[in-house]
Amino acid sequence: MNIDNEEFRLKKILKQAKDGITKEEILSKFSDEKKDFVEFLISVELDKYDLIELDNKYIHIDNTDYRVGTYKEKKYNNRFVEIGKNFYTPNVDTNAISGDTVLVRIKDKKSKTCHIERILSRELKSIYGEVVLIKNDYILVPDNPKYKKLHINLNNNKEIICGSKVVVELNDEISENTYNGTITGLIGYSSDPGIDILMEACKYEINSAFPKECEEELENIPMEVRDIDRINRCDLTKKEIFTIDGDDTKDIDDAISLDVLDNGNYLLGVHITDVTYYIKKNSALDREAYSRGTSSYLASKVIPMYPPIISNGIGSLNPKVDRLAITCEMEIDANGNIIRTNIFESVINSKIQMTYKKVNDILDKNIVAPEYRDFVKTLRTMRKLSLRLARKRLLRGAMELDNSELKIELDENGFPKNFYVREPGTGENLIEEFMIAANEAVAEALESKSYPAMYRIHEDPSCEKISDFVECLNKAGISCTFNGSGNLQLEIQKIVNQLSSYDEIGKMMAYPLIRTLRKARYSPDNIGHFGLASEGYVHFTSPIRRYPDDTIHRAIKKYILSKEYEEDEEEQKRDYLELEEQAMHLSDREKQAEKCERAITAMKCAEYMEKHIGDTYKGRISQIDNSGITIQLDNLIEGRVKINTLPCHYEYNEETMSLVALDDAYEDYYYGDLLQVEVSNASKENKTIEFEILKVIQQNKYIKQGINENKRLEAMNKSLKKSKRNEKRRAKWNI
Repeated sequence: MNIDNEEFRLKKILKQAKDGITKEEILSKFSDEKKDFVEFLISVELDKYDLIELDNKYIHIDNTDYRVGTYKEKKYNNRFVEIGKNFYTPNVDTNAISGDTVLVRIKDKKSKTCHIERILSRELKSIYGEVVLIKNDYILVPDNPKYKKLHINLNNNKEIICGSKVVVELNDEISENTYNGTITGLIGYSSDPGIDILMEACKYEINSAFPKECEEELENIPMEVRDIDRINRCDLTKKEIFTIDGDDTKDIDDAISLDVLDNGNYLLGVHITDVTYYIKKNSALDREAYSRGTSSYLASKVIPMYPPIISNGIGSLNPKVDRLAITCEMEIDANGNIIRTNIFESVINSKIQMTYKKVNDILDKNIVAPEYRDFVKTLRTMRKLSLRLARKRLLRGAMELDNSELKIELDENGFPKNFYVREPGTGENLIEEFMIAANEAVAEALESKSYPAMYRIHEDPSCEKISDFVECLNKAGISCTFNGSGNLQLEIQKIVNQLSSYDEIGKMMAYPLIRTLRKARYSPDNIGHFGLASEGYVHFTSPIRRYPDDTIHRAIKKYILSKEYEEDEEEQKRDYLELEEQAMHLSDREKQAEKCERAITAMKCAEYMEKHIGDTYKGRISQIDNSGITIQLDNLIEGRVKINTLPCHYEYNEETMSLVALDDAYEDYYYGDLLQVEVSNASKENKTIEFEILKVIQQNKYIKQGINENKRLEAMNKSLKKSKRNEKRRAKWNI
C-alpha cells in the first residue's frame, strides 16, 4: 500500500467536499483493504485539527471560516485568540481559560474578531490554590486569577485542611469547567510566613516539595564518606583547603587551595563537590534536578535543586568533614596565564568555612578574626593572584558591569523590613576570578578533544544597536565613541569606562547599553562567551545549584577520567543530541528562575511601599520609554511614573532617550535626573509601585541645552494640525 498516495487522495477528497462529507462517503471511495488505514488517516487529520466534525460531516478547515488557535488572557481583561501570527478578539464571554486550544469562527477579518465555538483541548493538568469550605463542600480556590472560572471539587481527598495551600491534579471533568481534583502536594498554610513566596514560585513551576520517589532514594545515600568511596581518589584531606561563602550559606559547592611553586608560579586548586557520585543519571533525584534546572533563591527562601539532606549535607563541602570532590588544579604564571591543568577525583577536608565579610575585613582593613590567623598569608597571596587573573581578563576585553544587587530582609512574619544594596567585595571578586579560571580550564580540556559538552555561551551583540545607542548618547551630550571595527569587547569596555566618568548619571546611562546585549545561554556548540571574552566557558563549579554543571561533571568522568572509555563517534553523537535538547530546557529553566526572582522582589518591594504611600524619597531616572519613567531609589527599589499622570502632555524622544514636555512651563526628563518623588500607589497583588514627581532636584547636567526643541516644535505642530482637523469635523457635523 502506498501511504503517500492514500494521504494525498484523502486530502483531495476532503478539500473538494466544500459542504462536508460523511465518513461512509469517504470510505466508499476506497477499496476494502484500505478502509482501516483511511480511518486511521481521518483520526490523524482530526488530531491535527485540519479536519473538523460538524453535523455528522467532516469538513476540511480550509473550506470554512473556522480556525484553530490558542486562547490567552492577559492583565486588565485583555483576551485574544492567537492563530498563527494573527490575534483575534472573542466577541462574547467564553468558558475557555488561558492556554486552551479552541475552535473559533472568524466573524470579521478586518476588525480581527471571532466567536469561540468550543474548547478542543486543555493543557492544564494541575493547579495550585487554597482549600476552602463552601456549603459543606471542600473546593480549591485557584491562586492564579486566570483560572477563576474553574470549580474544583476536593471532597474525595483524605485529611483535607481548610486554609492549606496545595497542588491539585485535575481528574475527570464533571461538567464544563467543573472538575474533581486530587491533592498531590502540600505547599503550606495561608497563615505561614513566606507562603506568598512559595505560591509565587508555583507560577513558574518551581516546587518546594520533592516527589516520594526522591525521598525513597535518599534512604540509600550515605551521610558520610565511606572507605569504598575513596577508592582511586587522590587524598587531599591533609591539604590546606577552605571555603569562602556568604554568612548564611548552607549549600557549599566550591573550596579553594593555593601553593607557590619553586619556579614562582602558582598552583591554584579549585575543588568542586562531586554530587554526581551520589546522584545516578536517570534516577528519580536526577530527573527532578533536571526538571528544576537550578536552585532558586527567593528573598529569604531557598528552593534547592536537590533535597537539603544532599545540598546541605553529603553534597556540601562543610568544614572539618571529608567530602568527595572533583579537583581542577591549574599552574598559573605571574601574568595570569594557565600553564597546565590537571583534573582528577579527590577527597578533601575543608579546614574552615570562611565568610566574605571576615575575608574582606582581612584583605581591606587588616582586621583578622582569631580563627582566621593561620590562613592570612594564603588569603593575601590569593588576592594577589586574583588581581593578576582579573587584569588579564580585562586586557582581553571582558566586560565589567555593575554587580550590585538589591537584598531584602524579612521579619518573622515574612514582611519586608529592610532593603539594602549588596556590592561584591574583595573576597567575592577573588572567588569569582578563581571560578572563572576553573570553568575556562575545564572547557578547554573538553574542547581540545572535541568531546560533547554543555557550554555556557554568550553571543556577540548587534553592532547596529550599540552604534545607535552611542549616537543617542552623543546627541544628548554624553561623549562616547564606537568604531565597530576592532575588538568588540574592548570597544564596549571603553564605552563603559567613558560612562563611568559621568558619576551616578553615567551609571544610569549604562542601563540601555546593557539591554543591547544578548542573554547568555547553554549550548553544545561552543561559540565562546562574549561578556567574559572567553573562547570557551562551561559551568563546572556549582553542581548542587545548577544542573548544567552536573552534565559537565559527567562529561569529565566519562571522557577525561575514565580509563575504560574508547573513542566512539556514534556514542558522542548521541551525547551531543541529548545535550542539545537539555540545553534548551535548562536555559528556559534559568530564565523562569530569574523571572520568579524578579517577580518576588517586585512583590516584596510593593508590599513594603503599601505601608509608605504618601512618603517622599529621592531617586534617579533609570529608564524612559513611551509609557513613562522608571525611578530607582537609593536602595534599588524601583517604581513607575506613568506618562498620562504627568502635568502636561509629554512625548518620548527616542533619539535622545528622553521625555519631552509640550508645554514650556514644564521640564523635560532625562536618564540620571535626580528627583524627589512621592509614593502615590502600591499594590502587592499587581507587584507595582507608582510615584508622583514632586520636583527635579538635579537635572542631568551633561545634557545639551535645547536638544529637544525640534522634537517639541514637531510635536506641537502635529498637535495643532490634529486640533484643526477636529475643528473642521465638528463644523461639518454641527457639533
